[in-house]
Amino acid sequence: MDRLIIVGAGGSGRETLDIVEAINGPDRVFEFLGFVDDGDAVDLDLLRRRGAPLLGGVELLRDLDAAYVIAIGSGSARRALDAKLSAWGRIPVSLVHPAASIASEVSLGPGAIITAGAKLTTNIRTGRHLHANLHATVSHDCVLGDYVTLNPGVHVAGNVILGDEVTCGIGAVIIQGRTIGARTTIGAGAVVVHDIAPGVTAVGVPAVPLPDRMR
Repeated sequence: MDRLIIVGAGGSGRETLDIVEAINGPDRVFEFLGFVDDGDAVDLDLLRRRGAPLLGGVELLRDLDAAYVIAIGSGSARRALDAKLSAWGRIPVSLVHPAASIASEVSLGPGAIITAGAKLTTNIRTGRHLHANLHATVSHDCVLGDYVTLNPGVHVAGNVILGDEVTCGIGAVIIQGRTIGARTTIGAGAVVVHDIAPGVTAVGVPAVPLPDRMR
């Protein structure tokens, strides 16, 4: 049984605890130790209602022999924490909700969180610490970089490439064969029909990058 810490005690962390509990069932795959969080806005009452302790800050993981998963929505924040925790020798686990669908030849990078209703089909490769949220779908032959975030209801068609730290807002759609550059945000409900450059925010139907002054 793996000892497990969830990094991030907000809403994403509590949703991730739901995944841990669903995976555990009667077999107890993970021994959940609690949350760590460096923030000062954690709702301790919500954690107490879940019977889940806040153990302290992330620094606790320096000497604590436990695996971890990062339940924080920001890809750049996941990158920074991953670098720190990896330097301390901590090893991330991937969590796949039993109600998610992972089909053939899917290579999940370490630290992935795949929530209920998410679907990944065939010949998909992901980087480190992917977040695929409720009912997000990824079709065949896609490559997803490190720290990619797919918010609820995102649909990624086949042969798409998403660069590192790409964030897709709720309900965004990416048609087949598109490439989205690293650190780009696709707005909620946007439809990507052309390649999108790195480091921009793209919105609308079809999605186009916002001018710098509007980002």
